[in-house]
Amino acid sequence: MPTKNRIIKFAVILLTGLMFVSCSLYKKPALGRDNVIIVLADQTIYDTHKPDLERIFTDPIYTPMQENRFNLLNITLDEFKKGSNRYKNIILLTNVDSETAESQYIKKMLSDKVIEGVRNGDYYYAVKENVWSKGQTVLILMDSKNVHLGGYLERFTKKMFGFFNDKMEAYVKKRLFDTYNNKQAQKYAKENYNFDIFVPHDFEIAEQGKDKDKFIRFRRLNPDRWLTVLRTDYNSAASFQDNIIEARDRIGKQFADSVKVNPEILSFIPDSTFADEGMKAQGIWEYYDGGGPFFTYAYIRNGSFYLIDGAVFAPSKDKYPYIIQLDLMAKTVKFPETEK
Repeated sequence: MPTKNRIIKFAVILLTGLMFVSCSLYKKPALGRDNVIIVLADQTIYDTHKPDLERIFTDPIYTPMQENRFNLLNITLDEFKKGSNRYKNIILLTNVDSETAESQYIKKMLSDKVIEGVRNGDYYYAVKENVWSKGQTVLILMDSKNVHLGGYLERFTKKMFGFFNDKMEAYVKKRLFDTYNNKQAQKYAKENYNFDIFVPHDFEIAEQGKDKDKFIRFRRLNPDRWLTVLRTDYNSAASFQDNIIEARDRIGKQFADSVKVNPEILSFIPDSTFADEGMKAQGIWEYYDGGGPFFTYAYIRNGSFYLIDGAVFAPSKDKYPYIIQLDLMAKTVKFPETEK
């Protein structure tokens, strides 16, 4: 495990050793898809680490059709050289003791000290932004004949995933949180439901709750996605999980098209986003003509039960970016701490 000083030293060595400097002062924006990661590696090392890479980056999200958070695309060296200035997300995977064309190409970007450090098990990765184009992230993963990299990937899955996912979230956030937000909808939510929220442009108020289920739904089309904020009574005779399902199904009947939770595709995890004893549910919502992914933050405060719920309906489109969008919007919701 490298020490802090070693990591800092490595960063300096690597950044000075990388041969990434462009002769041009202007780089065009990368044009690749946000959820595709291009992988350059020779076949042997790619096959060795493919299970780890798939585990880290291609875990499926809850959706009626198979969809991964990221998709890996292993391409040839010739393809990479032709398109390196177009790709948004790149992994350069090399064994520093290999002499294949792909490994030699990647090793030219590394100093002798870095290569020796990889052999000693001191260094495993480096990250570089805007290498061949703007908005580009390049993750270099380095192995040796002593096979150090596999164990590192296993221990630092979250860190590796974050290099690309955090960038995607930042990109979505930049597009979402502009000055064209729906201030009227925000004011309405504050005056009538007593919570603060950032309502992005093109989101409008849709359904509102009746009777004991005091909810409001913000919706945007093309593709269809919505965020619902609910305050209701908590049924102490049922479990926390059942309260989530029952409340969500109950208000789902009040939507223009009645929706419900698919109980077979559903997960619950502890979550402290809104309260220490909160919970997050993820799964599939359904109606007579289809369905899509949803998430629900749920918590209890001062005897009331709160749900902050995002859902997407986007047949044949990637849904993960819209889930990120709704999740960022959900996290702006703030009820007064002293509300009763």
